[in-house]
Amino acid sequence: MDFLLLLAIFPLRTIIDRMNGIVCLIILISELNLSGYVESRQYFGCADSVNFFGYSRGWIDLKHSAESFGAQITFDCQVWYDSILTAFGKDNINIARLLMWIGRENRRITVGKQRIYWGVGRVFRPLDIINPINYFEPKFEYAGVNTVLGYYALSNLSNIKLMVRPQSKINQSLLGIRVGSNLNKNDVGLNSFYRVNPKMVIVGGEITGEFKIGYWSEVSYSFINNDRYFKSCTGLDYSFPFNIYAMVEYFYDGSGESNPVYYDYNAFRLGQRWTLAKHYLYSSVSYGYNLYFRPSLNAIINLNDNGFIVMPQILFSVNDNTEFNLGCNFFIGEPTTEFKNLIPYHKQIYLWLKVYF
Repeated sequence: MDFLLLLAIFPLRTIIDRMNGIVCLIILISELNLSGYVESRQYFGCADSVNFFGYSRGWIDLKHSAESFGAQITFDCQVWYDSILTAFGKDNINIARLLMWIGRENRRITVGKQRIYWGVGRVFRPLDIINPINYFEPKFEYAGVNTVLGYYALSNLSNIKLMVRPQSKINQSLLGIRVGSNLNKNDVGLNSFYRVNPKMVIVGGEITGEFKIGYWSEVSYSFINNDRYFKSCTGLDYSFPFNIYAMVEYFYDGSGESNPVYYDYNAFRLGQRWTLAKHYLYSSVSYGYNLYFRPSLNAIINLNDNGFIVMPQILFSVNDNTEFNLGCNFFIGEPTTEFKNLIPYHKQIYLWLKVYF
């Protein structure tokens, strides 16, 4: 079985590498749609001393889209700065997306560097193993990964999604599949991921629906080498009178630690994982005064060490294309708790400005 899978994946890496020039040619000779944004995110820390860091960014999308064919290239320019290290750095201009697709929306194959979304969780996504979300910056736009993604609508209510992420060593390539449908007004999905080396098998499922209150749940069970663990998230949301919205989400991570002594902070710093314990609870309450002003109060509680983050935030839009986001992260707990040791996020005030075009 493994050998047959490797034979099927082997040509895909070469195809993706060689189609980049084709995409660029299509973009150059086609009628283009231009969109994107410019963004500045400033962070001011005051844990031990006052410091600031952040970045400015330009994101430009060039897209050609016909009825059953399209191509896209996205340029991402980031300039970072950090007063702690007295450093000023830039990543020049990177290509964040480079892809082409064939077929209508209900039957489509997409090939190239693209963003893969998997799972239904709002903050924690056990099934999102390719692009996990950093809950400190959930709206940060990450670069894509080289994948082949197929989507096929079996009916008006059912569909199948197949993903292949080829690698230079074909036995390290990743396969993913999701079969989704709607049952009794609930959107449900069955998911599976497979890789030969290092050995990985993940199976899981998700459900979303609404019955007076909105609800969603997502679970996964992982077999990675000799490790076995279970992950799940379950959430509820409700819109109260007077434009008040509330949401809560519980997350269980079987790969995490119950004792703070064993937290792997180095894995967090390297971006290998965003949670270190087993049990978390996220809550959020916001007031939608109008489309241009929305204050909110958010919190994440580590139920293992009883530390938590309080995150008040104000989203203010000058117009439909310009928005400001003012907020802070304040951690409460004992010195040994997880959130007290996540530098530089502790006692942090931030101001984000984003302009779309």
